[in-house]
Amino acid sequence: MEWINHLQTELGDEIVFTDATTRLAYSFDATPNYQAMPDAVVAPRSTEDVQTVLRLCHTHRVPVIPRGSATNLAGGTTPLAGGLVMDFRHMDQILEIDEKNLTVTVEPGCITGHLIEAVEARGLFYPPDPSSMKISTIGGNISENSGGLRGLKYGVTADYVLALEAVLPNGELLKTGGKLAKDVAGYDLTRLLVGSEGTLAVITKATLKLIPLPETKRTMLAHFSDLDGAARTVSRIIESRIIPATLEFMDKK
Repeated sequence: MEWINHLQTELGDEIVFTDATTRLAYSFDATPNYQAMPDAVVAPRSTEDVQTVLRLCHTHRVPVIPRGSATNLAGGTTPLAGGLVMDFRHMDQILEIDEKNLTVTVEPGCITGHLIEAVEARGLFYPPDPSSMKISTIGGNISENSGGLRGLKYGVTADYVLALEAVLPNGELLKTGGKLAKDVAGYDLTRLLVGSEGTLAVITKATLKLIPLPETKRTMLAHFSDLDGAARTVSRIIESRIIPATLEFMDKK
């Protein structure tokens, strides 16, 4: 295909992959019974690489599917119309932990669990905790607006995204938001991109809000003889103005 030849010329064979084994590995995500082969896979190493890819694919009308660790259950990283899967495994760095402004800036391929460990070592806290956080990436979390058990008390990913760097489909660079507690002027493009599943732009950098690490925590376990009693207790806890960090129902030992 002409567009693949152009990509290989622009970026090199170490970034663009067309072999059947690689394409097969990127033909599905965690969504059951959902699979389709891409025409190629690209693993950019910089924002400039992403711009080159999107600019060329825009010219040739090639669909692009951004992909993190593909832990989503919505088929969002399955290439249903062929095209190009963009894998961010090389763009995985924590660029800055800003203790003065309580923010962290990362590349999209940064593993969520690695980020949480790094900021907690500084006495800071990034609350969003998707169940896949040991392998899921921040870019994927933002694209899916991921939550987790701590969402009851702390909210979901959208509540912690302060600023984004993203590349539009035509290759233009877009920067939204900033390290601001109050950012209310104009359209909230940051919120628009969060949860958009890669349909509007490809995220290449994110600045996230941190909070102080809780000084202590306690875990409680209660046993119930029936489901209704457990459900009523949950309602009573919230009604009593007690908001646990997590509140989980378990139906097996």
